[in-house]
Amino acid sequence: MISSVGGALLGEIKARMVSGRGFTPEEVAEMALEKIIYIGVSANPILRDQAEAYKEQLRAVLVSYMKQAVASHNTTLMNRFNNAGHPELVKLLEI
Repeated sequence: MISSVGGALLGEIKARMVSGRGFTPEEVAEMALEKIIYIGVSANPILRDQAEAYKEQLRAVLVSYMKQAVASHNTTLMNRFNNAGHPELVKLLEI
């Protein structure tokens, strides 16, 4: 007789919110890192140190590329505002 028992293990669900703004690239990178890398509390200290170092390197890469994505999107919006005859709206995107 063959039988199968199945089930789904649901992960932890976290809700995050900010008020009056969107998430920063740093905040989004941290959320992504929580999904990409998990380092168990009982991990070997040597492996833990390596994993933490890798996580920090990955954080820097994610933040850098997210900042590029935001700047690129702002450029697209600036061009659309200008092409639509609303150059005054470009000032809202300049920081």
